[in-house]
Amino acid sequence: GVFSLKLVRVSVPQYKVRGDMAILECVYDLGGDTLYSVKWYKDNEEFYRYVPRSDTIKQSYKLEGVRVEHHLSNDKQVALKSVNLKSSGIYRCEVSAERPNFSSAEGEGRMEVASTKLYLCCLITKIYTPHIELLF
Repeated sequence: GVFSLKLVRVSVPQYKVRGDMAILECVYDLGGDTLYSVKWYKDNEEFYRYVPRSDTIKQSYKLEGVRVEHHLSNDKQVALKSVNLKSSGIYRCEVSAERPNFSSAEGEGRMEVASTKLYLCCLITKIYTPHIELLF
């Protein structure tokens, strides 16, 4: 219908440093539909699901490089604790609505995890006087 589920934004941090926490956001608009589930995948493997009508509303699955912080995760975001190099990959969020529409929407983003922080130093060694030329 006109008022059906749509994905507003999927926000995956582009870069993280090993040991950081990563917050992945999935913002959607149900548009009158009822939420059935929100599922998160890393490289096409499911690692977290939020199903409001289920006995276990939040569930996470073992996946290398992915450790879900349950108390910071819900239907709109999933928190990954202490990311490592194996946490790098493509993260996808898939939102599904209940009947009668059974509509679904998905979006993804890539996260790269580096082993250490990288600092770039810029040293100014000489001041140049700009040369300005007027051309007519």
